[in-house]
Amino acid sequence: MTDPERILLAGDLHMNTRAAHEVIDHAQAVDADLILQVGDFGYWPRAEHRAGVEYLTLVDDALASAGLELWFVPGNHEDWPELAKLPIGRDGRRAVGARIFELPAGYRWTWGSTRWLAVGGAPSVDKHLRTEGVEWFPEEELTEPQAAAIIDAGRADVVVAHDAPMATPFLRERLQQHVPPPLRRNWWPLEAVVRADAHQERMRRILDGVQASRWFHGHHHVRYSSTIEAAHAAVRVAGLALDGTPPNELTLLVDAQGEELPLP
Repeated sequence: MTDPERILLAGDLHMNTRAAHEVIDHAQAVDADLILQVGDFGYWPRAEHRAGVEYLTLVDDALASAGLELWFVPGNHEDWPELAKLPIGRDGRRAVGARIFELPAGYRWTWGSTRWLAVGGAPSVDKHLRTEGVEWFPEEELTEPQAAAIIDAGRADVVVAHDAPMATPFLRERLQQHVPPPLRRNWWPLEAVVRADAHQERMRRILDGVQASRWFHGHHHVRYSSTIEAAHAAVRVAGLALDGTPPNELTLLVDAQGEELPLP
């Protein structure tokens, strides 16, 4: 495909067919050339009653009708072992459907002169409520060796990730990250909060290491924009919401440089 001029970023869909259709409809309404989804797309081909297979089929069909493709970085709520069974194509992506493509960790591409980078993965803070190997998977977190390899591969201008980098001002307040984990007021186990912080620190090392100027993510289920004053630049960070929220919270329209575009 030719380089897109209008990219619709989309937040967590969680295998919600209605939300996926709403995103596709919105992409057509704003004349987007591509949908770029920031994780928790909802790849669950082993879901009961073939619900995951039906979801993929319906989304693929809707994309075909709209003449669009959907690319996604994997979130923590995907079937990671099943994703790993899919072959990586010559272009570096995994074909999940005819028009649905997963971007493995560290996948890079260029639109014009802008270097884009995909960084999927995040920890499930609710894994104590889930069954390992069925509803959550150890592979869901980006590892230190993976992060180091991404940094060693060189600079990137725009990062599309599932998790946020540490020290994003908005999330620092929302998640009480100015307070030691044992003293925070939340309902997650302490070990889960510590792991979540560590993963965001890993994301921050990637941000600094590749010297990105923009970072788009999901996972935290809230639409916001914030700026990190990093050593190399003022980095604009945008989080997207989740299925069930209106398009202005679930999506963001940008150009091939990652700059936000006005809606028609």
